[in-house]
Amino acid sequence: MKYITIVARNYDEAVRKGRAQYGDELRIHSRRDIPVRGGFLWLGKRTKTEITCYLAEGKAKEAGADRELLLHEFEQEAKTPAPDSLQADTTESASVASAADSKVAAAPQEQGSSSFDTLLEHGRGLLARNDFSEAFIDSVLEAERTELETGDSLPTLGEFELQIVDRIVAAVDVDHSSQLHPPKIFILLGPTGIGKTTTIAKIAALYGTLPPVEFRRKVAIITLDTFRIGAIEQMSSFGEALGIPVFSAQGEDEFYRLLDELSDYDLLLVDTIGKSPRDKELAVKMKTLLSVPPKEHSKCYLAVSASMKSADIEKALEQFGPFGIQSLIVTKVDETQTIGNIVSVSAEHRLPMLFLTDGQKVPRDIHKASSAYILNLLQGFGMDFGALWENQISR
Repeated sequence: MKYITIVARNYDEAVRKGRAQYGDELRIHSRRDIPVRGGFLWLGKRTKTEITCYLAEGKAKEAGADRELLLHEFEQEAKTPAPDSLQADTTESASVASAADSKVAAAPQEQGSSSFDTLLEHGRGLLARNDFSEAFIDSVLEAERTELETGDSLPTLGEFELQIVDRIVAAVDVDHSSQLHPPKIFILLGPTGIGKTTTIAKIAALYGTLPPVEFRRKVAIITLDTFRIGAIEQMSSFGEALGIPVFSAQGEDEFYRLLDELSDYDLLLVDTIGKSPRDKELAVKMKTLLSVPPKEHSKCYLAVSASMKSADIEKALEQFGPFGIQSLIVTKVDETQTIGNIVSVSAEHRLPMLFLTDGQKVPRDIHKASSAYILNLLQGFGMDFGALWENQISR
């Protein structure tokens, strides 16, 4: 006798799957529920049903065998509940099962079609609420549509949300290389008012004062922002509080001299001019200044605010892109409730994230970019990402 194992989301799905493949010759021998975990961090705990069947080939080929009778017998067998769910009085259950027999083939397809559309609309609403771009939303839902169409069964709402989260996490690219090994000359670019000066001070503290003494880098700050009133004074105040030297350069000759004099430092953080698209003179000035550092020892990073509109972020990328952006630093996360705009831009331009800042306090309000941090900023999902992450870490 030939035995067959079929696995599906639930008992009815397994029976329908078996019937579709083997027809009226299939007979159910036993069933069991299997715990399954999947998704991001293996958080999607659920169960699947496994049924063991055999093919009653002799019975199907008996002379005079009534095909309709065999089909009815199979359908009755398909309605058999799990052994541990049986009750003493099964009269009412048997009556309900009998009334549903005629609908067993049609109902799942109708219900599945409705649920299919509901899941996709739910996903679109979640992504839109978190301010993901239309292009990002369309790419995620197209991938989900394909998976739903080719899958054996529809996921529950919670499982579907975890699938969406998986795709968001897959889109979050982190510049781990720069986090662990920042370049000798770290140049921070960004529009005016984005918080570059405060961010430079936070990065200086992150590498120069916070680690244990044996792991600290020798850090200095160079500001090129001599145009904005009070810029040098503000940076000098930060440097004095942190015990980190601050220097300023007004031209390329002075910048070149400073780089040579500070060559024994491990990390030189360069604060640049907040360029405006209408300030052609400043644009030319910065282009000249940033041609001074040797390319093999320097990298440029773009600061963007989490509260910026997607169009404004695109504009900043257009302005600063010619300098060669290594990754993004996201400022002012505390001033918005969504992060989808940043994740979308990062994914669409293939620019990883480096740091995120969420306040004015130096050095506390800076965080290395991570999937866990991004998840904590998502809105509307039916799960506590913070608690889930902490549980995983504690284990």
